[in-house]
Amino acid sequence: MEQQHMFTNRMIRNLLVPVVLEQILNSIMGTADTMMVSNVGSAALSAVSLVDSINVLLIQAFSALAAGGAIVCAQYIGQRNYEKANMSARQVLFIITAISVVVSAVCLIFQKPLLRLIFGAVDADVMRASETYFFFTALSFPFIAAYDSAASIFRAQENTKGPMTISMISNIMNIGGNAVLIWVFHLGVAGAAISTLVSRIFCAVVVLWQLRKDRQPVVVKDYLKIRPDWSMIGRILGLGILRELRTVCFSLESLPSSLRFPHWEQQLSQLRQ
Repeated sequence: MEQQHMFTNRMIRNLLVPVVLEQILNSIMGTADTMMVSNVGSAALSAVSLVDSINVLLIQAFSALAAGGAIVCAQYIGQRNYEKANMSARQVLFIITAISVVVSAVCLIFQKPLLRLIFGAVDADVMRASETYFFFTALSFPFIAAYDSAASIFRAQENTKGPMTISMISNIMNIGGNAVLIWVFHLGVAGAAISTLVSRIFCAVVVLWQLRKDRQPVVVKDYLKIRPDWSMIGRILGLGILRELRTVCFSLESLPSSLRFPHWEQQLSQLRQ
């Protein structure tokens, strides 16, 4: 007797392809900024490249935490316990967005010391451009976290096309915004950063608006009325932190050697063991 599988190959393909494309699109935004500021000058190019390597690290950390929340939400959906699924979705949005707000505030308050600590001695022009780009991208961290959280909730419901479509539109917006602000208004690094910020705000607003609709099992409304449930948050973070540590380790290994602290290599090897 032929064994019946829960998912056919076509169903798996329809779920996985949008996820892969979305991850590629998420990494393209910073790459597009780097490519499009290359005409502005070497200082602008260096600044965007350096700051983007740090932004990617933080974005991947938010995504890893959101994935941990998606696992909890998907477990409740599989049990058809939609009340708990909705509760876990609200907690995912709350805790990851709250963490991102703290990270964003720290980056904005200690912007100059952080950049000097991470990048060391760089040219004054590069440092000024880095501060400009880092300022606007740090403002976008809560919107990235909100998008990642909501997108992970959609994936837990087997909806991977929606987040991919939103990410695709935001990348088009970013490239178009870069072209106008960099080449028409001659804003340079600031233009690329502002376009990125606007595109990420668009992602967060649209995906949160979609999450309010009643056509899906998990619906989240009244975002400002969400209150912490620490037992649920503990489960979410317990799953997400392990993924985050692995993600951070691989991301640190991919950074240029000039951006690593001398003791990183030893710490990375200890974390892997």
